[in-house]
Amino acid sequence: MNLDSPQRIHIAPQGYEEQRIYKPAIENRADKVVLLVTEGDEQSNKCQKNVEEELRDASIEVEKKNCDIFDQDESIQTISELIYSYSDDDVKVNISTGSKITAISGMLACMLTGATPYYVKAEDYGDEPVSKGVEDVISLPAYPIDPPQKSFVKVLSFLKEREDSDEKVKISDLNNFVQEEELDPVEGIERKDDRNIYDIVNRDIIDPLVEKEYIRKQPYAGSKYLTLTPKGKRTLDFSRHLID
Repeated sequence: MNLDSPQRIHIAPQGYEEQRIYKPAIENRADKVVLLVTEGDEQSNKCQKNVEEELRDASIEVEKKNCDIFDQDESIQTISELIYSYSDDDVKVNISTGSKITAISGMLACMLTGATPYYVKAEDYGDEPVSKGVEDVISLPAYPIDPPQKSFVKVLSFLKEREDSDEKVKISDLNNFVQEEELDPVEGIERKDDRNIYDIVNRDIIDPLVEKEYIRKQPYAGSKYLTLTPKGKRTLDFSRHLID
C-alpha cells in the first residue's frame, strides 16, 4: 500500500458485541480498527478478545483506547480526538455497538468533524453477545455542525484552569490573557490601545460566549467576574482536542 494514501479507519465502542464490530470492518477492508474499551467488564473484555482475534486473522490492525462508554462527555471527547488524530484518513464510526450514550456521542462527534457514521443491523438478538450476525450496514448522514472557535476553547480552558485554582477572573484578567495569547480578535493590535482591545474582547469573545451560555458575568464587590457554566464545561470537555 502506498504509505501516502489515506487509511481506512473504523472506530467502534466495545460493548457486548462481536460480529457487528468485526464484520463491517472486514467487509469494508479496514486498515485499522480502534476499539473503545472499558476496563473491568468481564463480559465486554471477553467479546473484545474475540473481536481482536477475528480482526487480526483478517490482517487488520487493532488499537485500543480506554473510554467510559457510559459517560457522554468522555465518549464525545474520545471519539472526536481519535477522528482528528486520523484527519488525513478515511474515518468511519460504528454507532451500533457500545451503549446508547456512545451512539449519540459518535453521531455528534461525526457532525463536529465530518467523519462518517454507520449503523450495523443485526440478523438476530441473543444474550452473549447481545446480537448475532450482520444483516446490513447502513451509512448515515451526519449533518455538519460547526465546532467552537479555537479562541473560544482557549478562553474556556483559561477560565477552567483559574477555577480549578480557586482564582476569580475579572474581565481585565481575560483581556490580559487574550493579548498574551494573541488570540484572533486582537492579533496585531498594539497593547497600548487597551480601550480598543477591551471593546473587541467584549464584542468578539465575551458577548458571544455569554449568548451561547458558555460563561456568565457575575458582579462582585464593584467588579465583574467571569465564570464557566455547566454547558461551557461540557463544551470544553469535547472540544479540548482543538487546542491540545
